Amino acid sequence: MAYLLSYMKKGEGIYPPDLYPQQKAQPGYLCDLDHSMHLAVSDDGRHFTPLKNNTGILFPECDLTDGVIKGTTKTLIDPFLLRGLDGFYVLGVRRNQNAPDPLSTGCAAVYCSPDLVEYSFLGFLKLSDEEIRRPRASYDSASGTYCVEWETEGGQTFRAESGKLKEVFRTQEAERTIASAEAFDVSGAIPGSVIEITDEECSRLKSWFLPPENTAVRVDDLDYLPDFDDLPAAECLYSDGSVHYKPVDWNIDDYSAIDPGVPGTYTVRGRIRMRHWPFPIELSPGPSGSQGVPGLEGSVSGHMSDPCVIEYKGRYYLSSSGGNDIIIRAADRLEDVFSAPAKIVYTVRGESGGRVGTWAAEIHIINDVPYIFTGICPGEWTTVQAAVLRCSGDIEDPGAWEAPVLCVKPNGRILTEGGISLDMTEFEVNGVHYVMWSDRKIHDIEGKLYPAPADVYIAIIDPDRPWQLISEPQCVLRPIYGWDRCQTEVEEGPYLLRRGDDLFVCVSGSSTGMADLYTLGFLRAKAGDDLMDPSVWKWYPWPFMTKESVPGMYGPGHNSFIRDPETGDDLIVFHAVPHKDGVPQGRHVAVRRVHWNINGLPDLEMTEERDLRDEFRDVECKVVIS
Repeated sequence: MAYLLSYMKKGEGIYPPDLYPQQKAQPGYLCDLDHSMHLAVSDDGRHFTPLKNNTGILFPECDLTDGVIKGTTKTLIDPFLLRGLDGFYVLGVRRNQNAPDPLSTGCAAVYCSPDLVEYSFLGFLKLSDEEIRRPRASYDSASGTYCVEWETEGGQTFRAESGKLKEVFRTQEAERTIASAEAFDVSGAIPGSVIEITDEECSRLKSWFLPPENTAVRVDDLDYLPDFDDLPAAECLYSDGSVHYKPVDWNIDDYSAIDPGVPGTYTVRGRIRMRHWPFPIELSPGPSGSQGVPGLEGSVSGHMSDPCVIEYKGRYYLSSSGGNDIIIRAADRLEDVFSAPAKIVYTVRGESGGRVGTWAAEIHIINDVPYIFTGICPGEWTTVQAAVLRCSGDIEDPGAWEAPVLCVKPNGRILTEGGISLDMTEFEVNGVHYVMWSDRKIHDIEGKLYPAPADVYIAIIDPDRPWQLISEPQCVLRPIYGWDRCQTEVEEGPYLLRRGDDLFVCVSGSSTGMADLYTLGFLRAKAGDDLMDPSVWKWYPWPFMTKESVPGMYGPGHNSFIRDPETGDDLIVFHAVPHKDGVPQGRHVAVRRVHWNINGLPDLEMTEERDLRDEFRDVECKVVIS
């Protein structure tokens, strides 16, 4: 038997103006993240391990129709988890960030879950005409009813009965009988409830919400003598039940000592090969004369936003957000591309000849032709539009790049009228070429600009003219949870990670100004789906990487994926923010192996320490000659 704690966190923190002087120190940003249901597991009911790095798992959806253009971010306080008749249920109080929600006054928000992983909103259980706190419930299997208790803002406690948590009856003021959990040992926890769960349920939760960690290594013994290069890889086992095979540098002297004509058992020693990616990754200096754009980190200082790495014809190319210039680094080896000379391949100029800003340059190869997808920003950020540059020769030759062409819809009009488009990416599935991008409408109301949330759209393009859409754009994602609306309601930077028929599009969400709050989430579909149908795209309701994922790496976001040429592993190349004496140091490049967990999902938190324990790195292979 195991135990499960549901809880919330205070959510009172803000990012002070001395760290982010461009931002107003408005309280409540962290409530978007912390006012959600968190979970922690325990084997003894006393010592609990927080799941998901002590971040939320159940977030209420925002209301995009509530009051303002951006909608209203909803939060959840006082989450109380219980086992009911046909699954698990959560009662909590929905809020408008740190304020009461007039749409649910006196109600408990009710969620259900068959497996403690994904939750469905059942509706509101009306309990009072005034604000309530700490709703709780217990299920009586003998009567088949629920006992529901809550407190009012005035401090009174009430009790009622309910059949299916849709309405209550026999309400009366009474002493509390359903106790909340104790504080336990989870940092910052405001506890809700503790319930008993089975060992199987606990293992399932861990497999979904704890980063996999290396627990053992196995190497197959051999009853024959293979070629040296065919000696086995090491099978690394992880806490969630997943495995990963790693190459081994075997001892040539041990191998050479094997006499295939003499029976016996021979031992070949080896050391598992691990590629080390430091953070921050050091970049080569930017080219002389390169200019940055206010609000964007250029490459001159070693900062880099939105890194994108591709391989083409045996060369590796790195592009990014580069200020006024489109800058490319190129090298024969992946590990050398970051220190390779930075070269300006194109400078975008406006009608008057002045430099024009570019955002998030990505190189894509379509029908063996290189293209750069980027954003062209001739003025303030409210002017950026997606554009494509075609290369008629060598990627590294500035003279081979043609002038950018703005992306247009089938009717020939620009992609986003009355707004902005940026962070466009391209991919091909079953012979069809798609683009995805971040699209944001900006409303002019009495001379003042009001930006709407930034959404993700998809469309089909003409592969010979990839700036030309041949289908109408479809919205596949809007920022709806506290974790992707924190301080800024933004979804951006989509990039495809494919594994077989599984299509995972990684999307960056939440604050762009307060870079520490940037997060990564995943859209998922199948290669056989109609990808233009928004309903086939599943948006996971929790973040896959946050500032809590890996100590010292704040605000991970806007990434690309590349195959490791040595191992075939998927690698994520992203930017994150290191701190020095508590002060953010700007966005820098990071690289990490993507681990595929036991549930078939990409794990983006696989640090070197989790990937392979030091005591397992030295291995042996027994070769039996009979």
